[in-house]
Amino acid sequence: MSNPLAELADCTRQLALAPHDGKLWCRVGFLYLQVHEVEEGLNTFLAAQQIAPGQGDAYYGESIARLKLGEPDAALAALGRAMRLAPHDQRLFSAYAYLCQATGQAPETVLAAYRDWARRFAEPLKPAKREACGRRPGNGKIRIGYLSADFRQHALMNFFNPVLEHHDRTQFEIVAFFAGTADERTATIRQRFDHWNDVARLNDAELAALIRRRGIDLLVDLSGHTDGSRLLAVARQPAPVQLTWYGYNGTTGLSAMDGRLTDAVMDPPGNEAWSVEPLVRLPHFACFEPPAEAPEPGPAPCQTNGYVTFGSLNNAQKLSPATLHCWGELLHAVPHSRLLLIGPHAPTAGQALADHLLTRLAASGIPVDRVDLLPQQSLADFLALGRRIDIALEPFPLSGAVTTAQALWLGLPCITLAGRLPAERAAAAILAAAGQPQWIATSTADYQRLAGELAADPARLQEIRAGLRPGLAASPLLDHAGFTRQLEACFRQLHEAARPC
Repeated sequence: MSNPLAELADCTRQLALAPHDGKLWCRVGFLYLQVHEVEEGLNTFLAAQQIAPGQGDAYYGESIARLKLGEPDAALAALGRAMRLAPHDQRLFSAYAYLCQATGQAPETVLAAYRDWARRFAEPLKPAKREACGRRPGNGKIRIGYLSADFRQHALMNFFNPVLEHHDRTQFEIVAFFAGTADERTATIRQRFDHWNDVARLNDAELAALIRRRGIDLLVDLSGHTDGSRLLAVARQPAPVQLTWYGYNGTTGLSAMDGRLTDAVMDPPGNEAWSVEPLVRLPHFACFEPPAEAPEPGPAPCQTNGYVTFGSLNNAQKLSPATLHCWGELLHAVPHSRLLLIGPHAPTAGQALADHLLTRLAASGIPVDRVDLLPQQSLADFLALGRRIDIALEPFPLSGAVTTAQALWLGLPCITLAGRLPAERAAAAILAAAGQPQWIATSTADYQRLAGELAADPARLQEIRAGLRPGLAASPLLDHAGFTRQLEACFRQLHEAARPC
């Protein structure tokens, strides 16, 4: 049943007839999450745990709900229980490693979680003999395979689309392995590849066999441990050179990876200790395609408002307790300032989730009467919010990347706190590539100082707003052709070093 609301109504009716069916309780819980009834979903999973206490999905669902409700510690604990109940479910161990990273656990803890996932599920798949050099297409070109579930309307494409457009087709042949569900943008993306393979219905062994048959010289994973991940196909080493790159900022845990593409800001010297893959540092880890829908920046709103508006364009799920506490102190330090946030995406349960977030904000010391909590909107309306914000704030430990680049293109100075792991440094890497490293903080006190100094200088805010877009256009972040040449040089070097064909 394709309509989740209709399926929810149907499953609820079935539940009245089979109240002790633990799997059905879990199905109802996941449907509640799908329609954004998060608290109802949480209560359903808790009920499922009472009815079928040995069912791992009841705790997995609880972890998702608690994360959406801003309870990361409880989410980790619930996921840990799910893993103990279902020790052969690789999805749970992958999710746990990702959640350790997203919630800012110690690097040692994060690395151990990824190694544990790989030891259990990926390493047993590694072949005794490495795949030989790919079968060349007969024209001397190096055949690059890109593997992702996100060749659609997705944040990945803001960074990957320029590479597709600027690849040198006289030297490289570009092959897609699409593991996701197509949308209205997929057809356009498909035209930019030389060859296209829909692989969502293939199992991991079948996908690995297909990659081998296509004679891929160098395989690039663009999903990591996100939805649609096919790392267990990569674990089978179907290509002679295998890399992971943008789409997932962190180690995959796979020893079958020959490298993780990054840069010296996202992964400063010493970060080798937290990556199973060798670090392959580019001058900058990505380039960015500005959204065509973005309006001109216009004047800084503080010029007419008489107060400064801080704002975050990030998903509310990234607003960690540490972030909210920091922002609360910042608002108290900057009199009359306001905070604009994008609320939870909840078309059928928006008010309940918004009220829950407002409760969290108040508990963190944020004066909610100075908060504008807006619903998620169309892309054009979302980008128009830039005209209501003076200073963009990135959350931590998990920073944005697309949101950082978008904020800069809208004329907003953007403050970020750089942590230790790459997922905590993506916004910093964007700022460095944009030529704006002065907004990278090294502590919460530094973060508040940088934001406070900007807030105290409306004339400076207007000057920044007028100059950011032209400066960004001339920066390495928007040098699409230059970045693609650097990427291709890296690919060529890795391919030639692998082994003779």
